[in-house]
Amino acid sequence: MERSSLRNWKIALPLVLLMAAGIYFTGRSVQAGGPEPGSSQDPLVTKSYVDNYINSRVRELRGQLDNINRQIAELEARVTALEQRPVIKLTIGSKTAYVGGTAKQLPVAPYQTGNGTSMVPFRFIGEALGAKVDYNAATQTVSYTTAAHSVILKIGTLSGTFDGRKVDIPAPATLINGTTMVPVRVISQGLGARVDWDQATMTITIRP
Repeated sequence: MERSSLRNWKIALPLVLLMAAGIYFTGRSVQAGGPEPGSSQDPLVTKSYVDNYINSRVRELRGQLDNINRQIAELEARVTALEQRPVIKLTIGSKTAYVGGTAKQLPVAPYQTGNGTSMVPFRFIGEALGAKVDYNAATQTVSYTTAAHSVILKIGTLSGTFDGRKVDIPAPATLINGTTMVPVRVISQGLGARVDWDQATMTITIRP
């Protein structure tokens, strides 16, 4: 029985090898004569598929580029608007201030406290910076509101609320001859402006 099985395997093995060789060489001939990869006849990746993919990516990149260009244009417009806002100049001890080169008379001259904090009329500085200004006599508070910022100070208090956050300030809002005076630097910076100080001329320059 074992010899018969062995004899059968000896006969079958060459046949299996011949069949495998035939399949192998047939596959090779089909591959050699097959379509070029990426061509319109390629069953896996057709040329139209590649074209559609490239076009979709180009459209996507163009959309991203258009979005970037819009953002750049918006930033340029904002920069231009900021550059066109007038520079504000005040001098310690002088009732004359300048907004964009135009002289303005102040009810009380700016002064400095003992710790060197410059104080200015609250309404003037707020309006010059384009803020809505409000005074609440009942709560003894002054407030400034712009599209981007809000500032609230209570007279006589060494803290304020800036954009909803409590912040310590170097000098409290103070009433002088009926005019509320406020620390110019913290108010201006709280409203998004830049403040420069010239010690030689005792001049405050505010750039919105």
